[in-house]
Amino acid sequence: MQINYEHLKQVFKQKGYAFFDNNSYNLNVFGIRGKHSLVNEFDDVVGLAFKDTLGNKQVLCFKASTDPGYYWLKHQMGNSRGTAILCPGQYKQCWVLGSHKGYDALQQSDRAKFKVWRDNNANGVLDETGAVYADVSGLNCHTTSFIKEVDKVGKYSAGCQVIQDDLDFLVFLSIIKKSAAKYGNYFSYTLLRQEDL
Repeated sequence: MQINYEHLKQVFKQKGYAFFDNNSYNLNVFGIRGKHSLVNEFDDVVGLAFKDTLGNKQVLCFKASTDPGYYWLKHQMGNSRGTAILCPGQYKQCWVLGSHKGYDALQQSDRAKFKVWRDNNANGVLDETGAVYADVSGLNCHTTSFIKEVDKVGKYSAGCQVIQDDLDFLVFLSIIKKSAAKYGNYFSYTLLRQEDL
């Protein structure tokens, strides 16, 4: 998926979302949910839009999943209302540079106000309709495995935003760390749909 910086900025503005582009490494962390999002597939994008130290406009996109994996759709994870599916929107200061399962990742912050649908019927189909809930904890941005290649989402997401490849994730994380050193440790996240673009 090719994403143009100026077009992305325009989409943010049309939706009334903040877009940060005044200073270098003031990051726009975003996700794009595929038009025909399939259960258990890495068919979405998590990305970064920013200006580098020379003022060049950069957009980096990483193959990802913005949906829970099939395993957690079939087996609820601790919430009787069902498995979380993050609703598209902008979530300000929702993540901090923290950890996930012992490695550096973006971790849900104390300021997060995530909105999710809850899939409760265990049919393995993503239910992106119905009641919206704010009872979310542990919704992080992380990768799959540093040990093996992973081709299906599986147990790696119960609602988290997951970059498929560990090397892609390390690139993503290196830029997150550079931004944190300049602006502090809170990061906003904007989830779009492919059709928004």
